[in-house]
Amino acid sequence: MNTGNIKQFIGVAAISLLTACGSPAPDAALLQPGVSRELAQFRKEHFKEVRYNLFFSIPESREEAVTGKADITLAIRERQPVIIDFRGKSEQVASVLLNGRKVPYTVKDEHIVIDTREVTNGENRVTIEFTANDQSLNRRDEFLYTLLVPDRARTLFPCFDQPDMKSLFTLSLEVPSSWQAVANGAIEQVDSTSVTGRRRVYFRETEPLSTYLFSFVAGKLTRETYSRDGRNISIYHRETDPKKVAQCSDIASEVFDALEWQEEYTQIPYPFAKYDLIILPGFQFGGMEHTGATLYTDGRMFLNENPTLNERLARSSLIAHETSHMWFGDFVTMEWFNDVWTKEVFANYYASQMIEPLFPEVNHSLNFMLDYIPAAYSEDRTAGANPVKQQLENMRDAGLMYGNIIYDKSPVILEMLIKKMGKESFRKGIQEYLKTYAYGNATWEGLIGILDKYTDDDLSAWSHVWVNEKGMPEISGVITEGKTLLVAQKDPLRRGLHWEQDLSFLVVYPDGKTEDVQVSFKKEAMFCFKDLKRPAGEGTFVIPNADGKGYGFFCLFENNANACLSYLPFCKDEVLRGSLLITLYENLLNRRIPAELYMEAMLDYLPGETNSLLFSAALGYIGNCQRLYPSDPEKLEQVLWRIVMTAEQPQRRLQAFRQYRSIARSPEAVRRLYALWKDGKEPAGCSLSENDYISLSYDLAIQMPDKADEIVATQQARITNPDRKRQYAFISPSVSPRKEVRDSVFASLLVVGNRRVEPWASAALSNLNCQLRQKEAVGYIRPALEALQEVQRTGDIFFPRDWVRALLNGHTSLAARKEVDDFFAAHPDYPVLLSNKVRQQADHLYRLHD
Repeated sequence: MNTGNIKQFIGVAAISLLTACGSPAPDAALLQPGVSRELAQFRKEHFKEVRYNLFFSIPESREEAVTGKADITLAIRERQPVIIDFRGKSEQVASVLLNGRKVPYTVKDEHIVIDTREVTNGENRVTIEFTANDQSLNRRDEFLYTLLVPDRARTLFPCFDQPDMKSLFTLSLEVPSSWQAVANGAIEQVDSTSVTGRRRVYFRETEPLSTYLFSFVAGKLTRETYSRDGRNISIYHRETDPKKVAQCSDIASEVFDALEWQEEYTQIPYPFAKYDLIILPGFQFGGMEHTGATLYTDGRMFLNENPTLNERLARSSLIAHETSHMWFGDFVTMEWFNDVWTKEVFANYYASQMIEPLFPEVNHSLNFMLDYIPAAYSEDRTAGANPVKQQLENMRDAGLMYGNIIYDKSPVILEMLIKKMGKESFRKGIQEYLKTYAYGNATWEGLIGILDKYTDDDLSAWSHVWVNEKGMPEISGVITEGKTLLVAQKDPLRRGLHWEQDLSFLVVYPDGKTEDVQVSFKKEAMFCFKDLKRPAGEGTFVIPNADGKGYGFFCLFENNANACLSYLPFCKDEVLRGSLLITLYENLLNRRIPAELYMEAMLDYLPGETNSLLFSAALGYIGNCQRLYPSDPEKLEQVLWRIVMTAEQPQRRLQAFRQYRSIARSPEAVRRLYALWKDGKEPAGCSLSENDYISLSYDLAIQMPDKADEIVATQQARITNPDRKRQYAFISPSVSPRKEVRDSVFASLLVVGNRRVEPWASAALSNLNCQLRQKEAVGYIRPALEALQEVQRTGDIFFPRDWVRALLNGHTSLAARKEVDDFFAAHPDYPVLLSNKVRQQADHLYRLHD
C-alpha cells in the first residue's frame, strides 16, 4: 500500500477517514469490522516491539462501568496510520494521546485510527482512556473474570487483537479491598488508595502473549496454595462445600504431575513465571489456558462425593489439556486462527498420554477411542461437516473454527501421523518445533516442514486429505468367493478423495474361531484384497475396524449387522467391543439396523458389560436410540432399574440411575422418582449428588405439572451455596407448567443481557425445548435461529453451537425439520461457518425424515 498518495473511495462501501488536515486514509480493505487478514498482515509487517501497560478500575457493583487506561508502545519503521482495535462506541473513548500530546483520531468499524501524519518513525506511545464493554468481563455480583479468546480483547481494551502480534503486558487493577485479584503476572505490589474500601494491585510484566491470552480475575475468592520441589501453585475458588474444597490438594497434585510430564517430554522448562488457577461457578468452558491465571469450571473440577470413572478421567484430562497448552498454544501460538486446531490437537493428544500413569487400571486405547471418535463422527457425518483446517478471512468469525472436528478428529489424525513417523522421530520433531518458534507463532505447514525431516513419507500429501478436506470415507468389507476379504473405500461427497490409513478387520468363522486381517490403504487406493487363511463357510461374518484405530463410516450389510449385534455380548476384547459399539450405532443412524432390533440387542448386552467405560458408552447410545426412535419404555425402564438396584459397582448404579431419570416415562417410574426426590432418599448403594437432585427436580416438574411449583420451591430451599441458588432461580422458570411463563423465559433469552451466564441460558433453552414439550416448543425454533448471528456476535466461542443444540436436541418432528428448512430458504446466503453449526445440530431431523 502506498501511503504517500491520498486515496478516495467512492460508493456505499467507501470509507473516508481523512482528518481536517486532509491527511492520507488507510486502504478500505484494512478498515472493516473485526480484524481482517489484510489488516493483520499490514500491522505484523509494520508494527514491532509492542508493549501494553494497562489499568482497570473495577467497581464493586456490576451496574457501574469499568474504566481503564491503555499505554501502548510500538516501534514503527516507516510512518503508517496506527489502526488499533476497539469494539466500542466513540463515546467510550475518553481521550487519545500520541507521544504525550492530543491528536485527531477516528473511532469507526471497531477501530481507533490515528493518521499517518501524526506518527513518528521509531518508538511511538499511544495512551487511551476508555470505558470497557461488559461482554468479556463476565461480571457477577461478587466477582468477574475476563475471557478474551479468540477476538474479544478488543471488547475490553484498545489493542492489536491478532494472535501473531505477541506483546508484553503490565497490569494494575483498582478493586474493592475485600476482593482478591489474579492475573497473568505475579503480584508485585498492593497499595491502599485515597478512596475508602479500595486498593490497587500491581502485577509484574508477562512473557510475550497473544491478546487472547491476557486475563485477570477479581472478586471474593478463597485461596489455597500448594508446593512441590520449589514450585508453588495457588488455587482460587468460591466453593463452600468442605468435601469439595478438600479436593484442591488432588487438583494441585495433578497440575504438578502435568507440568513435570511436559517438561520431560519437550525438554523445555515451564516457560512462564507462575501457574495459578481459578475455579469458577458457571464458567462457560471446561477450562481456558491463560498463563498464570488458568480458568476452570467448578462442575468439572469439584467432583461429587462418589464420582464415576468417567468424571475422574474427565477432570484429569482437562487439567492435562490446559497444562499442555502452556507449551502448545501459549509458548508457541498459531499465526492465525485458521490453525487454532494446532494447539487443541496437541493439548488433547498429550492429555490422553499424561493421564495413563494416573489410571493404571484403565484400558487407555479404549478410552482414547471412546473419547474422540464418537464425538468426531457426530459432526463429521453431517451436512455441516468442516475440514480440520478451515478458511478464515476475519477474526470476528474465529470462534466458529471451534468444534468437535478440531478437538476430537484431530487427535485421531495425529495418532496416525505418529504411527507413520515413529514416536521418537515425532518427539524430536516436536522439540525442534518448540525451540524454533519459542514465544512466537507457527503454522501447520511450518510444523509439517520440520517433521518432514524426520521421515521418508510424504507428509504434505497425507496432510492434504486428512487436514484440508472435510468428511470421511465410507468403508465396507465383504468376503468374495469364500476365500478373499475385499475392502473398499469411497468418498461419499464424490470428490475422488483417497484416505491413506491402516485398517484392521476380524473375520469370525462359524465355529467361533477368528482371523485378524490387516489392510493398508496407500495413495490412490480404493480397493484392497486379502486372501483368508481358511475358506469362509456359511455364517462367516466380518467385524470392521477391529482395533478401533480406523476412521470412517464402516458400513455393515444386513447379515453382517445382525451377526455383529449377536456377537457383541460374547466379544472378549474390550477395544473390539468398544469399536463394535461405535460401528453399530453409526449403522443405526444410517438406517442399516432397525431401531427395534438395535434396542433389543443393546438391552440384552448392557447388564453383562463389566467395563465401566463401555457400560457408560452403551448407556449413552441406548438413551440416544430411545430419544430418536422412541418405543415402549417398559423394558428399558425395567433393565435400567434392575441395574440401579443390583449392580455390584456403585458407579454403575449411579450411571444407570441418571439414564433412568432421563428416559422415565411410565407413571410407575415417575412416581418412583418423585418419592425418591421428595424424601431425599437414595436407591440402595447409589449415592446421589446435589446436582442429581437438581436435575431430577427439573424432570419431575415437567412430568408432574400439578406439582411443579411445589417441586421447584422445595428444591430452591434445599440449595445452600449462593452461586448455585442463583443458578437454580435463573433456570427453574423454564420448567414451569404454564406456557405463558415459558414463553416469557424464551423471550428473555433473546435479550443479550439475559444470556450473560451462557451455561445457564443453554440449560433454560434446553428445558423449554425438551422432548415432552416439543409440540408446544416448535414455535421457538425459527426466532431462536433468527437470533443466532447476534448470539455469535455477543457470545463466546461454544455458545452458537450450544444454543442450537439446546434448541433442537429435543425435537424429532417433521414440523421441526420444516422450521429449519424454512429458515435456510429465507436466508440463502447465510454465513457458511454459522450455517454449519445449525446443520450439525439438525442432522438427526434430516435422518429421521429423509
